[in-house]
Amino acid sequence: MQNKNWKTKTLLVGAGIGLICGLFVTWMRIRQAESKNQTLHLGEKETAEIGLAVLDFLRKQI
Repeated sequence: MQNKNWKTKTLLVGAGIGLICGLFVTWMRIRQAESKNQTLHLGEKETAEIGLAVLDFLRKQI
């Protein structure tokens, strides 16, 4: 008999992986900005570009 909570576990694992990846990428961008003595600022344009890139990636995976 299969575990009835497989969907919940799958969503939690995926969310955890996404959280860890997001934190890692943010940490890398902060380090890059600090090495150039700059302040990291994400404006509306950059945020939209990141969102569209994520949606494009997800669309290609399905």
